[in-house]
Amino acid sequence: MYSMHKLKRIGQILRILSKHGFEEVISRSNIDRIIPDSVLLWNTHTKRIFEEDFNQRIRLAIEELGPTFIKLGQLLSNRADIIPEELRQELVKLQDDVPAETMDLREKLTSSLGIDVDAHFANLEAVPMAAASIAQVYRATLNDGSEVILKIKRTGINRLVRADLDFITDLVKLLRTKYEIVQKINLYEIVQSFANSLLNELSFTNELNNIERFRRNFRGNSALYIPKVYRAYANDEIICMEYIDGMKINDLHGLAKNGFSPKDILQNCLDLYLEQVLQHGFFHADPHPGNVMVNSKGQIVFIDFGSMGFMIPHDRDIIEAMVINFLMNDAKDLIRNIKKLAIVHDIEDERQLERSAYEIFQMIEENALDDIDISIMLHKLNNILQSNSILLPDFVYLLLRGVSILEGTGRQLNAELNVPESIKPFAKKIAQQKMSADYIKKQLLEKAKFMKEVLTEVPEDLLTLLEKAKSDKLTLNHKIQEFDRMQLVFHRIGNKFLLSILAMTFGVGASILAHGRVGYLLWGMPILSWLGFTMSFILSGILLIYLIRSK
Repeated sequence: MYSMHKLKRIGQILRILSKHGFEEVISRSNIDRIIPDSVLLWNTHTKRIFEEDFNQRIRLAIEELGPTFIKLGQLLSNRADIIPEELRQELVKLQDDVPAETMDLREKLTSSLGIDVDAHFANLEAVPMAAASIAQVYRATLNDGSEVILKIKRTGINRLVRADLDFITDLVKLLRTKYEIVQKINLYEIVQSFANSLLNELSFTNELNNIERFRRNFRGNSALYIPKVYRAYANDEIICMEYIDGMKINDLHGLAKNGFSPKDILQNCLDLYLEQVLQHGFFHADPHPGNVMVNSKGQIVFIDFGSMGFMIPHDRDIIEAMVINFLMNDAKDLIRNIKKLAIVHDIEDERQLERSAYEIFQMIEENALDDIDISIMLHKLNNILQSNSILLPDFVYLLLRGVSILEGTGRQLNAELNVPESIKPFAKKIAQQKMSADYIKKQLLEKAKFMKEVLTEVPEDLLTLLEKAKSDKLTLNHKIQEFDRMQLVFHRIGNKFLLSILAMTFGVGASILAHGRVGYLLWGMPILSWLGFTMSFILSGILLIYLIRSK
């Protein structure tokens, strides 16, 4: 049941969609062919209606709908397997920068944290240094002189996002029952994954836990610095953490001024990202230059831990194996690992899939980063996934997005970078770990545990199965694939059969009546015969139309 707030929000959404939809109808009406330009283009609004294309209008509608829809659009911009290329390129332009909310910072800290602000903070800057859709960031100084930033959630953002997610979920549920393509592209599963990810990003408590987990994973690694978190001034509405006085990773002037080599910085960043993915299975899902900095010591600093990717150990092992397959140009083993990782797949021609994989291997291995068109490579990859009906887990698409973002950074820092060569040292390190005695011992213990479970549980399951069979309690459940579609086909066949029977019945009956001259005559033939022949003619015409449309 929708609350009054959710109903109001749905009304706002429908108003925005109807406005942009009405503009699209006008732009396609060809009215501009009969009305002079001086009338149509008399102001910027009417001019915009006729100059913007359909994809632009979708992007503008999404931006007006607010943070939830913007983030969904950003997610879909990474799914070239389901979004047309022209629309995808337009969705890439989506930004969640919004005007700053006027906020009484002192009152917010007092009410949310229950503290005397003057007793803890020496200075608070009233104007935010950054404002995004979910939160805005302020600089501050603690009484001990520590420079910090305060990330404060926007007023009412929780309620707004939840209302939007309920609307999107219900809409996709409805579309899934009406259109087969919606079910085929797994749109409902994509939306569910997006909802979980956005709710996690909305939880500052979750972000604080992500920071601490990230810190534990990289304890003792001097190449990375993780900002300090001040838990005393943090809750689900506020995060207080150390201010980083550094430069963006793509700030070539700043790097040169501090004596840092862009190539070395990029290699360090790649190594750290590979470690996140392959060793910890917990990685930053949005590593754009605004979220990856370099401090005065040359250390890499990741910030904004709201959006993170997570892999279970089994999936991480498969990804590790796929990286090694990629470096060894082993297409056969790569396909085997894709099958293990995929949620669903329907690979009909493995030889063709191998050839496609080799094309990507050669494209990457034989070219420097500046010579590789990442859009072409991703297009090839998405064609492979789509043509073989391969649906991968959510974290894979987050990882592809992260890699794509880092590729853009890599072009700026070192256009001559050879990706396989830069990955090989880390892959070698992984391979050595897998050959170590401790790793082999761990694997043997896991296999022994699995065998013990099989030997213990399988006999018990067989006995249970036999007992149910003896007591006639064994039930077999079966499901006919695409049963609804089969029902529709049979229904249409039945309609055509019924029409043909009725047409024949009316025709034969009319002929019998005409031969017997029963009842009143019209032009030498009974009126009932005329009616029978007319009905037979109409039904035959309807049947003919059915047959033509079904071709």
